[in-house]
Amino acid sequence: MFEDIRKEFPILKDKLLGRGLVYLDSAATTQKPQVVIDRISQYYSKENANIHRGPYDLSINATNMWQEAHQIVADFINASSYKEILFVRNTTEGLNFLVNTFGRTLLKDGDTVVITEMEHHSNIVPWMMLQKDIKFNIEYIPVKDDYTLDLDWFKDLLKKKDKSIKIVSLVHISNVLGVKNNVEEIFKIAKKVGAFTMLDAAQSIARCKVDVKEIGCDALVFSGHKVYAPTGSGAIYINMKYLNDLTPWMGGGEMISSVTKDGFEYNELPWKFEAGTPDIADGIVLGTALNWLKERVEQVGGWDMVINHEQGLIGYFLNEFNGIDWFKHFGPDDVSEKYGVIALNIKGFKFRGCKDIVYIDSKKDGESITEFLNKKGIAFREGFHCAEPLHDRFSVGPTLRFSLGIYSNESDLKYAANSLKEAVLQGLH
Repeated sequence: MFEDIRKEFPILKDKLLGRGLVYLDSAATTQKPQVVIDRISQYYSKENANIHRGPYDLSINATNMWQEAHQIVADFINASSYKEILFVRNTTEGLNFLVNTFGRTLLKDGDTVVITEMEHHSNIVPWMMLQKDIKFNIEYIPVKDDYTLDLDWFKDLLKKKDKSIKIVSLVHISNVLGVKNNVEEIFKIAKKVGAFTMLDAAQSIARCKVDVKEIGCDALVFSGHKVYAPTGSGAIYINMKYLNDLTPWMGGGEMISSVTKDGFEYNELPWKFEAGTPDIADGIVLGTALNWLKERVEQVGGWDMVINHEQGLIGYFLNEFNGIDWFKHFGPDDVSEKYGVIALNIKGFKFRGCKDIVYIDSKKDGESITEFLNKKGIAFREGFHCAEPLHDRFSVGPTLRFSLGIYSNESDLKYAANSLKEAVLQGLH
């Protein structure tokens, strides 16, 4: 079944010469199935028009498709209405939206925002930027030595700070460790003090069932490009009870119903929060991608089968390095606790972070290894993966990361493992 799905991705088809692309960077962005590529072409070839205002058929059709895509997202995550879905470019923009709306509305000097030590920078830096205007505190739920979040610490914090904790925002699945956090329990605890709850579902949206009602979050964000949709597409879910009174982050066209020199009136939901001309094509095609993924998940037997597929591949890769002392896995070794990513270091080598750094130590530069893998046609990541505080927590430098998609197979992982061994053996000499 999974091999049939793989065939739908033109970029992964075997080339006439060589093995072809071994794509193990899906945590950064997923490849696109032919149906998504075709749908983009169809829109620009036959359906392109601006939305909301045009009285002509092409514009009316585009507007209807835009609204339909919102409904598809709502159905995919089990939101109550398309009015609870706001389209953005990516998870980063979604988190910045939430910080600059709910953060500015709910926080005052002395209040507390709770995040975790494993957050992506997108759920750290915007809060730090807001601290320049509002003197609130940021508390980090610690990551324990077994790579799980310390819920006892979180419970103790709530006892100490109680009502001063206004927002709890965390990642669903770590893009480095691959661990899936018990967000249902964390949000249930947070609600005891009335905190607003936010979830970064960038890594989970394509790897497991994401149901906003079961999770119990007030808001959720994800990127389309991590769920087989185009770049420039993404969505925010916000529970309806917060939307009517929420002040938009941006003002301009389409988010208003009327403007005079003395004031303005907001448009209806969710357009009130979508100022200006959006990325219409990619938003519409986000709906296409989610419908495609829903069908493929059903085709293979449900989300548990998708999870088992990825965990089986992770297990295969890690087993290839059993007993090899230079292989340093970063994350839980129990594959049943891992979702989609493998981060690692290699003893005796150093790798680059998010920017070029001159290292002064006894380790060899890992550039020979990364360049070797690149020449082998393997797509992977090197660095802190926008989660530098997590690496600091474990005193781990930049890592290599191999990440999976629904199209990944054992041949990919076998080839990558053998190539990594070959690269290290060459680098040691």
